[in-house]
Amino acid sequence: MSNGSDFDQVQKTTQSHRLTIEEVLLPEAGVNVALGKTAVQSSICSSTHGCHGNIPVDASRAVDGNTASDYHDGSCTHTTEEDNPSWWVDLGQPYAIGRVTIFNRMDCCPERLNPLNIHIGDSAQVSENPRCGGDHRLYVKWPSISVSCQGMKGRYVGVRLPGYRRVLSLCEVQVFSGVNIALGKTAVQSSRNGWSLGNPRSAVDGNTASDYRLRSCTHTAGEANPSWWVDLGQPYAIERVLIFNRMDCCPERLNPFNIHIGDSDQVSDNPRCGGDHQIDVNRPSISVSCQGMKGRYVGVRLPGFRVLTLCEVQVFPGRPSLHLLYAVV
Repeated sequence: MSNGSDFDQVQKTTQSHRLTIEEVLLPEAGVNVALGKTAVQSSICSSTHGCHGNIPVDASRAVDGNTASDYHDGSCTHTTEEDNPSWWVDLGQPYAIGRVTIFNRMDCCPERLNPLNIHIGDSAQVSENPRCGGDHRLYVKWPSISVSCQGMKGRYVGVRLPGYRRVLSLCEVQVFSGVNIALGKTAVQSSRNGWSLGNPRSAVDGNTASDYRLRSCTHTAGEANPSWWVDLGQPYAIERVLIFNRMDCCPERLNPFNIHIGDSDQVSDNPRCGGDHQIDVNRPSISVSCQGMKGRYVGVRLPGFRVLTLCEVQVFPGRPSLHLLYAVV
């Protein structure tokens, strides 16, 4: 009976008002929605411009699923030297974008990418779309940067280098849907190292910089089973947890680590997401699938007498298959 009443009410509403519906796809948070999609760039470097004529450098190289960072492997894009070079991918329809991960060229010239802008919107002209943040900078010793875009909506995701006579080379661009629900939430850790740096909220400040000296990483004292946790404010079904490690020193300290999810503010009382996790110490981040585990608190704990440092923790909930935003006007 209630279903019929609801339908009747919608029918009456639509007869006297205009119903505006916006469809925004929210696929699973861990899915790269750019993979294999149509990509374009503002120019293509060729032998005429000094590039190797037998190495493919077209825009599709950044969405081929290959993150290899050596240009000579044939999986990186390359524009000519030009003003404001740009690259963009057509996702086919609008998505709510959680983050964009960019893989840089590392065999040569990694500094060329700095600074960069990310644009998201429904225009095929990159610069006409809103920017995700401001000028982003990649730490040139590491192959990738992950930028949070907090649900910005759009069909096109673009990378643009502002300035004169610049060259844009991208080895992969990954686009993930979903919103980081840990951002700006209350965070706690089991101890502090006694210095002014290392605050627990540094892991939920939106800054994924992996150099501790930049004041965006946590730091406990050396202790038994050090832990850090974030209060999401209410229970969520957690699809994925993304952890950014410290890279200027001691990246091996994080191994092994446990992730706990549940409704207790005591980390170890909550169930574990998987077992002992290990991060590749040559990579700044690790993404751990938690398959919809439910809880208000998400924690990271190091078993044993250890020191815990986290440069960012991002938490992504499970998906609804299609999100309908509507307004009756």
